[in-house]
Amino acid sequence: GINAEYGKQWYQRRVRVTALISHSVPNPRFFAPGIRNPVSLHCPIPFKELRFGTYHKYVSYSEEAVSSVFQQLLTLIPGEIKDVPIGHLYLSKMAHMNTILVETAQDMELWREQSETLTPQTKMVYSICTRSSLRQYMQSAAQKTRAIKIFKSIFDQIDIFITPTIPILPKKIDEGALAYGELDEFNLTLTMWFVYLANLCGLPAVTINAGYSEKEGLPVGVQLMGPWWREDMLFEAAAALEQQLKEPKRQYKP
Repeated sequence: GINAEYGKQWYQRRVRVTALISHSVPNPRFFAPGIRNPVSLHCPIPFKELRFGTYHKYVSYSEEAVSSVFQQLLTLIPGEIKDVPIGHLYLSKMAHMNTILVETAQDMELWREQSETLTPQTKMVYSICTRSSLRQYMQSAAQKTRAIKIFKSIFDQIDIFITPTIPILPKKIDEGALAYGELDEFNLTLTMWFVYLANLCGLPAVTINAGYSEKEGLPVGVQLMGPWWREDMLFEAAAALEQQLKEPKRQYKP
């Protein structure tokens, strides 16, 4: 279903970007320490022996309703939950956002013919994309490398890094948004508060339903992140936690 010419241009641009990045990062094997191929879904480490960690200051930005459910889930984890600070969080978030902007800008020319169909908000975002430079992209790549090094060090200390999936409760979708679309930068940024790190660093992650907020009856998720190529530990931990969770009662009625 992809136009042949579009596909050709997309591929050529990605090859050029990949060639540039390959000269700006360390040995490629660094990105997959302890590479195991194919990935096994059988975890040799039992749940009770997995080492869990979180960054309490990081997760403290969550709404009270989310934090309450998250703290209750932590009580189901055997052993100590290590507090593992993460450096340069703001820079990593900016690197993630800028990478998306630059890569979006690469494809903008292909969609100029459809500009009349775009909303003013979307046009504004595209305008911002065009102002991102290759230099910014390279700086973002350097920060990505720094973030990967930080998580490599973290996963020398723990097996699973756990946070809420998002720090806020789900927001009601406006009727106008269903008909015309919506650009809610504030809530969009908040919903990516915990998930962008896995996306930026290429880490495997899984989300489970940890329960529902007491007052609103809205779902609260918990995200588990693991080292590269260790999906087996994530499935082991997620399955064990789901088995321990009592079936929550959903009070919210759409």
